Amino acid sequence: MGHGRKMALGLGACLCLFTIGWLAVRYGWGNPGNNGRVLNIFCWDDSFRTVMEQYYPAYDKETERIGDVQVHWVLVPETENLYQMALDQALADAEDVPADERVDMCLVEADFVRRYTATSEVAVGLDELGITAPELADQFPYTRELAMDAQGVQRGISWQACPGVMVYRRDIAKKVWGTDEPEAVQQYVRDWRRFEEAAGQLRQAGYRMLPGYFDTYRVFASNASLPWLNGQRELQLDPGLRAWQEQTKRFAEQGFLYPNNLWDKSWNAQVCGDVFCYFGPAWLIAGSLERLSRRPAAAGAAGTYGEWAVCQGPQVYFWGGSWICAARGTDNSSLVVDIMRTLCCTPETAQAMAHGRTEFVNSQPVMQALAADASFGTPFLGGQNPYAVMYPVAENIQAKNMTAYDQGCHETFQTVSRRFFLGEVSAAAAWQEFLASIQQKYPELRESDPDFQSSYTERVLWE
Repeated sequence: MGHGRKMALGLGACLCLFTIGWLAVRYGWGNPGNNGRVLNIFCWDDSFRTVMEQYYPAYDKETERIGDVQVHWVLVPETENLYQMALDQALADAEDVPADERVDMCLVEADFVRRYTATSEVAVGLDELGITAPELADQFPYTRELAMDAQGVQRGISWQACPGVMVYRRDIAKKVWGTDEPEAVQQYVRDWRRFEEAAGQLRQAGYRMLPGYFDTYRVFASNASLPWLNGQRELQLDPGLRAWQEQTKRFAEQGFLYPNNLWDKSWNAQVCGDVFCYFGPAWLIAGSLERLSRRPAAAGAAGTYGEWAVCQGPQVYFWGGSWICAARGTDNSSLVVDIMRTLCCTPETAQAMAHGRTEFVNSQPVMQALAADASFGTPFLGGQNPYAVMYPVAENIQAKNMTAYDQGCHETFQTVSRRFFLGEVSAAAAWQEFLASIQQKYPELRESDPDFQSSYTERVLWE
């Protein structure tokens, strides 16, 4: 064998050993607690898998592997608390199953992030994982606060913030008010009184303000002055949600909206129908409205792509968001940390997400720069830069009144409210149904105060 050939093999071997060593250091392979062969990720749908495929280079979507580690996706629907029940069971079983079957990483949503980040027994603190305060300093404060326990330890991390806006039809605005400019349209909807007046003007012109019953719900819920539970763990109804009930009932009676649920086929169809606006964050625009605007439901109907714009609407709010948690007992902690850092703490990843998928990323410097960029715009919004509207909203988001029980409370309250809108029950009867359902869904509340149903009902002001 020639000298050059030996040199080449020697260099190749060194490079191979260096690469293996670098991977071992980066992912902790071979270290105690970091030698798992399977990475178990709990999610409620495929959206996080898509994020991994697009923005975590080490993940091979064909083999579903990261290096030598097999990624096992556990997908359970969010509806009716199914996801939380499955995750709770898997976490409870962690000590009794082999290491490669334990939960390593789980995704949690805004409505139940507090449930999984309130204690060290479930999610590992970011400081314990080695993620430092400077790495988190650029993130929007509310996304950090929601994932903190009572001692201020952050136990979840998000790559996104979810400031909500009003997404409206430019062509309808021009016909009704003679302008489609966001600043001008905002004046017609800048508070709830004017929003209702605008709904009446739209109805007179042959349009409807909203596609369904629940489109403004998250605006009111995000601005709630009371959490679902008081200090005695008794359920309480925020006055703002009661106002939402009454406003929605008036809207239904006056024909200002369609009697649809979110995500219904007829709700989707109104993207190309006669509805003026939807409410949602960047993920609703990129994940639903853009796609639906190109696919009119009615034969021969025109699409509405490019006929939309955004303005703030009546109130600042947020809706949704996903947090990554490292499950206590994971044997892949270094790999989980690397995923967290790459997706949530890396400016280059944030830039790629914000440009590539209309994602409002959890980086204040990145979003502030994009919000001020006059050259940035999206075709769906007629060239408008949505971040210029969303960024001031994100700066002012407050999320102090959220609880571990928000998903079940929100879903149940909307269910009983629909019966109120249809005239099947009174508001007071709807509340009684809500209380009975919550007792079944969260029996621990009944155990902590068996009389909360009767004791609280007397304190509800319905008028």
